Amino acid sequence: MVSLADRVAQCVIDRYLKLPKRGKPTAKGTDSVKEEWTVLAGFVIEDTGTNELECVSLGTGLKCQHRQQLSRFGDSVHDSHAEVIARRALLVYLLDQLCNKESIFTKTTLPRQLDTKYKLHLYTSQCPCGDAAIGPLHATLDTDHLPQAKRRRTEHSDSVIANRIVRGHQGFDSLGMLRLKPGRADSIPTMSMSCSDKIARWNALGVQGSLLALLILPIYISSIVVGDLFDHSSIDRALNQRVSSALDSKHMPDGYKANECAVLPTSVEFERSQLVLRARNVDIVTADASIYWQKGLQASVALVNGVKQGSKNAKGQCQKEKLRPSICKLSLFGQFIAIAQELMPELLKTTWTYKTIKQRSTKYQQAKALWLDSDQFKDWVQCPPEYEAFDRTGNV
Repeated sequence: MVSLADRVAQCVIDRYLKLPKRGKPTAKGTDSVKEEWTVLAGFVIEDTGTNELECVSLGTGLKCQHRQQLSRFGDSVHDSHAEVIARRALLVYLLDQLCNKESIFTKTTLPRQLDTKYKLHLYTSQCPCGDAAIGPLHATLDTDHLPQAKRRRTEHSDSVIANRIVRGHQGFDSLGMLRLKPGRADSIPTMSMSCSDKIARWNALGVQGSLLALLILPIYISSIVVGDLFDHSSIDRALNQRVSSALDSKHMPDGYKANECAVLPTSVEFERSQLVLRARNVDIVTADASIYWQKGLQASVALVNGVKQGSKNAKGQCQKEKLRPSICKLSLFGQFIAIAQELMPELLKTTWTYKTIKQRSTKYQQAKALWLDSDQFKDWVQCPPEYEAFDRTGNV
């Protein structure tokens, strides 16, 4: 009998394989061919009444933007790691569901609630970067053969560790730490927290985030299914134990909790994973592009540097609506406003910015404050307010 974990993984991979080639990893070069690898992640809805599974969103990717690349208009995607891309596509799906007659939500009044017959699962083809991956990476990394410059920068981390936040692959002996992307010490630092940290946040505050928390009650993942670099103790520590310890003595608002998701391995292989390609003894390189898809989208969308593949960053001005990714903050804000105008028009009597609307989500902000007040997450790097000061049209 096929396990639930393998069914969830296969469900996401099957959906990925049906999508067009644009933005997917491929072979690069002519004389010396290198195969691109990436991470695939996806969210799956399980109907516990019928045992049916449906992939409702997915994403691929390994890149994120450093601060000099960030847009003040909310019109690009700052973090293009697969798990984050898949979750942003999930938000579009959840907003769409608020408008559907046959919906995954039960309550007709606000805030809506996920029907109890449904469970949400997260699949990722590789262990989430950050704290969850430290154990398996440490076991496979040969630090004696790192280039000298990289080794020096990896060792120069004492002052950062003292502040309970480190670069991705630094400080292998320091477990439970908050970590910034990217992992490589020779790359430019970013303001994006690791995927381990972000999934831990979803276990505390829900996957819906503060904006959607105005319309729906918190939604938590039931399980995370992991392919390569699976280590149950490391993943459980990073995603579950850190959260339960942080919120142990906290009185969270109604609907919020320290969620404990099941941590499950899968034997189903993703054809473009790093380990699968290495097993074929081919030269590999990280994929530049990401893709995202959610139910209701006819074809996947490819992203490079946080914008749609083929479009250019509009320096100093907001991208035109047709050029923006539907999962960027500005697009999600516009979709939210369109729905809120019908469901809760009293919220929109004043012109709000993205940041001020999020602050109106009182219970979410209370839960977030309690979570940030913990020793485990108090040093979380938050997005500077100037990057969330845009209105629904992208004006700042």
